[in-house]
Amino acid sequence: MSKNLTKSGMAILLSLISYGAYAVPGESITLDPNSGNYAVIYYGPGRPGHKPLRSVVFVPSTKIVPRINVILKLGNLNLVSYTYSVSNGQKSKQPIDSIIFDPVADIVSKVDLPKQNRDIDLNTIAQIDQMGALSLLTPVGWVGRTTTSREGGLRIGWGYEELVSEQDGLQAGATQSGFGFLGLHIPGLGVAQVIGNAGITEWPDEGPQGEIGDQLTKLERNNFVPINVAVPTIAVPVPFDAAILLDRLRAHVATWQGKQLVEPVFATQLDRYLVAAADAYRLNNTKAGKEHIETLRNMLEREHKDLDHGDEESSDGKRGERDNDHKATTQRILIDRLAARVLDFDLKYVLQRTRKEHD
Repeated sequence: MSKNLTKSGMAILLSLISYGAYAVPGESITLDPNSGNYAVIYYGPGRPGHKPLRSVVFVPSTKIVPRINVILKLGNLNLVSYTYSVSNGQKSKQPIDSIIFDPVADIVSKVDLPKQNRDIDLNTIAQIDQMGALSLLTPVGWVGRTTTSREGGLRIGWGYEELVSEQDGLQAGATQSGFGFLGLHIPGLGVAQVIGNAGITEWPDEGPQGEIGDQLTKLERNNFVPINVAVPTIAVPVPFDAAILLDRLRAHVATWQGKQLVEPVFATQLDRYLVAAADAYRLNNTKAGKEHIETLRNMLEREHKDLDHGDEESSDGKRGERDNDHKATTQRILIDRLAARVLDFDLKYVLQRTRKEHD
């Protein structure tokens, strides 16, 4: 089984892999706290009692300090433009070679991209693969790809095109812009898996098998740095219905408290006004619905300044970091800045769509 998460990282991380489990005494995986690497000890093939003991150092792909900035814009035909820039911190010990978004509800494509494994037609898989890649905005030197997510929806990834050595990829202190796509769904908060270039691990005798192989597989599947990121999450009802959309937005925001993105009291306040706004639109009281949404946006603006301009922040993504650092010295942060930006954008979307529907 392959343990290479660099040159073929896109292929491995965008596929489904399973292994068997067999316990063998004497095998182990141990983390070295000084280097951050893992010592993997396992037995190679041979007769019982005569199997050779193998020892390999596994270097994780997590020695990076990544940051992702998103620009959200509402364009023609009510499509949402998602564009991203990725930065690798000065203290990173590895270049970044892959970025994965999983799951993503859907993106705009010339063909309907399958959202479940069972929907993949082997006769058209090449066309779907090509259309998925063409649907992505991909900077020069990178390769984009889409496939299905285990959770349902899409798994979207970009990988560095030329990985010849451990020095290839987005270097420490560098920023790469130009990743993106168009979406019919409005944004929610998802997770980006950012992967460093750790080089190729050589595994004698096809690598660990059985239980130790299963342990290594679990380690590999989590061999990335997770970052919160805005991705298409919340489906816009067709025909448009502000109350239904606000209900869906409310359900998504309700998950943020468990992710420690919003304080409980503030979350309760947000929920109360989201309910009031949805109920007002259900009663065709557009004026009251708009007032409740403006109240919500004012609450967010009090916590994080310049949310209206946050979508235009610099490509290094540091505006939000500086805001949060400053606020932390003065008072407790009630809501994460990215969460506030996403909610503010979604609320603006409701207002703009409602105005269009009444014009």
